[in-house]
Amino acid sequence: METINHLLVDCPFSRTLWHEVLSWIRSTCAPPTVGIPFADWWQTSVYSAPSTTRKGAASIIILTAQWIWKHCDAAVFDNATPNIASLADQIKTEARIWARGSSTE
Repeated sequence: METINHLLVDCPFSRTLWHEVLSWIRSTCAPPTVGIPFADWWQTSVYSAPSTTRKGAASIIILTAQWIWKHCDAAVFDNATPNIASLADQIKTEARIWARGSSTE
């Protein structure tokens, strides 16, 4: 049975993607650990980030989780081929758009 923890934490595809995204933003937090609930990792990662980057850390985690979910749905329901490089590029593009939007606030 597919669980949210499997999809976002335990799946090797997702683990590789988290590493890619967290490396891209030069995060000091480790990717999610297999067996640790996603919500616990998320909370720990956000609160361990410097206060000046917490909002950005929370945003990139939300964004990455959302795109993993959408990518999995496309693979299951549309027979799309899972592709880490393509998904990482989509996340980076969307993150840049979000960053531009938040800089006007």
